[in-house]
Amino acid sequence: MHYFSPVEKMPLLEIIATDKTTKETCAAAVAVGLKQGKYPIVVQDGPGFYTTRVLAPTLSEIIRLLQVRHVLVLSQEGEGPQKLDKLSTSAGFPVGTATLLDEVGIDVGSHVAEDLQKEFGVRFGGGDPEVLKTMVSQGFLGETAFYR
Repeated sequence: MHYFSPVEKMPLLEIIATDKTTKETCAAAVAVGLKQGKYPIVVQDGPGFYTTRVLAPTLSEIIRLLQVRHVLVLSQEGEGPQKLDKLSTSAGFPVGTATLLDEVGIDVGSHVAEDLQKEFGVRFGGGDPEVLKTMVSQGFLGETAFYR
């Protein structure tokens, strides 16, 4: 069962099935998710599952827009992550895309981007994979990375 952050705002729940997962196990996991008020989907196990593969290009664009300059994170146009959050929530995202990346964790995003790029090529690698690595090395791990 793969929950999304922030759990209280994100209704989607991925039920990850492998070739060894029984139908009964999937049904039980779906039932638990429904009791929790979630919208469960059953997906096959694989790199990034389903939703991360769908979301990765969006987060890659956020990485492309954000640049690390000393210890500040600014977009190429001089706007900060707050502007990107405002734009994405006004387009219907439940949380801002910069906030989402921050809540997931910059370190986790870096790891996921690297794995997805290995599996699917550069279209999943982000604007500049080194941006996330630099952020992690400077201690920007998430939950406060953009808003210190």
